[in-house]
Amino acid sequence: MGDNPSRSLFRLDRRSLFQVGAGAAAATSLAACGELDEGPEGTAAGSDELAELLPTYTPYEGGIAPDLPGQADGTVTPGFLSRPAEPVQAIAEPPMTTGEDITAITPLWNPTPPGLPDNSYFTTVNGILGGTVVFNIADGNNYLDKITTTLAGGDVPDMFQIPGWEIVNISDFGEAANELFADLSPYLAGDKAKDYPLLASYPTAAWAMGVFGGKLLGIPWERSPYTNALFTRQDILDELGLEHPTNLEELLAIAEEVNDPSNNRWAFASLDQTVQEAMGVPTLWRIEDGKLVHKFETQAFADAIEFTRQAFDKGLVHPDYVADRSTNAKELIGSGQAVFFEDGVGAWHEMFQTYRGVEGFDLQIVDPLAREAGGAATIWRDDPAGMFTFIKKDLSEERVKECLRVANWCSAPYGTVEYDLVSDGVEGVHFTVDAEGVPQRTELGQTEVAPTYMFLSGRANANNKFQYPGMVERLHEWETTAAPALDDSPFQGLRVEMPSDLSAENEPMKDAFHEIYRGQREVADWPGIVDDWRAKVGDSAREYYTGVAEDNDRL
Repeated sequence: MGDNPSRSLFRLDRRSLFQVGAGAAAATSLAACGELDEGPEGTAAGSDELAELLPTYTPYEGGIAPDLPGQADGTVTPGFLSRPAEPVQAIAEPPMTTGEDITAITPLWNPTPPGLPDNSYFTTVNGILGGTVVFNIADGNNYLDKITTTLAGGDVPDMFQIPGWEIVNISDFGEAANELFADLSPYLAGDKAKDYPLLASYPTAAWAMGVFGGKLLGIPWERSPYTNALFTRQDILDELGLEHPTNLEELLAIAEEVNDPSNNRWAFASLDQTVQEAMGVPTLWRIEDGKLVHKFETQAFADAIEFTRQAFDKGLVHPDYVADRSTNAKELIGSGQAVFFEDGVGAWHEMFQTYRGVEGFDLQIVDPLAREAGGAATIWRDDPAGMFTFIKKDLSEERVKECLRVANWCSAPYGTVEYDLVSDGVEGVHFTVDAEGVPQRTELGQTEVAPTYMFLSGRANANNKFQYPGMVERLHEWETTAAPALDDSPFQGLRVEMPSDLSAENEPMKDAFHEIYRGQREVADWPGIVDDWRAKVGDSAREYYTGVAEDNDRL
């Protein structure tokens, strides 16, 4: 499911309630900031306030060393070229000690496994935890319904996984969260997190994302800062003797060479964000002449629309995507009907897994593109965390600590016994390790093991898909190249929670420029569309963000 099962090409704008820089010490290294502004109309927290709420970042020293080093700010993920012969044990003592069950609601985008007592995976993991986690597993495709119904009823479980991309669709979520979920700062702030060393190893910027309404409520799932990447069918380029493009002019030229509708092949299965980034469109806001300018208002965005429309007009885009922007671009790439597409970085290994049986199939990632030869690339900066585990309010102190110990256990990184248990179950029962060192599910594992315990916390990122030759090295190289191109937001290091009504027009704006791509509206309509957006929400959004920027010495 890529990096995010609800990923879209406009993902960051749809989830732009949260703009925080990735950086392990971002929230503690900035100068003095303004006061905390709380309430249903939005929240902005400066670094001083965040420092009082969040755990002190402490790298975890007990795991295995990566073959390719990462960066503490999360911009380059540690790379592992093999599975350790002997995974290490991260936690010796069972985390559950009260004798009470822990109830949990988690999403699942796969078939629901058998429940207790008919699931040996659950039974085994619960035995190691020292107690029973009782899962209420909900369909991830309709998870928003489960979340809103549960929040409205007020009867939340002990632990509740809520993705950030669903939170932005919930009116006044911060207010509801403060009423229903425990404030974790009394247990985790500063050096208190030493009791939960795996949680303390999350980057500070990821923890900052768990602040809602001025309180630390959510345990974050760390994520790399890259929203999307451009991929290409390398085998097709090699067959035609073509190199990777380095700028938009080269992209268009190569697209025209590979495009061959008479043989059922088009250049693009999807196209949108790559062009905007290459044009230099900011992630959300930039400062021009001392004022905040939204991405919609930039000339770069208008130029990106015109360029993308040109690609559509030239017939370079697969007709299925022209007809429906929600079409499955992966299938078009896998079948060879298209050569380039955009997706989350995690889609790379998923595509190899899905299409490993296709003769000659070779998908490769393309380095970030510049607008023109000699120009600089821009990469949008994604949120440092995308999913959050909340703990029920009004539990006893010991029960909250127990839930935190379970979250800490579930956070064990790659190369640990706990990681294997959470991911695949028991070796020899639920999985075996093949000749390449890759865990392979047994028939029982395919039936019983499902992403459940992993949603009780987050875990450190790991670049470890070594079963696909060269992927770990190439992804490490790509991230190293992409990191300097990450967009610098004016709100880097701040935790900004936009008032919910200000994001309401993002989807209609997305509809509008996709209609322009497809010829249903004219390129010349865009300035008027932006004027309407300003009148509805844009100017209000600018006023809100300007206040945050001024309070924190960004303007």
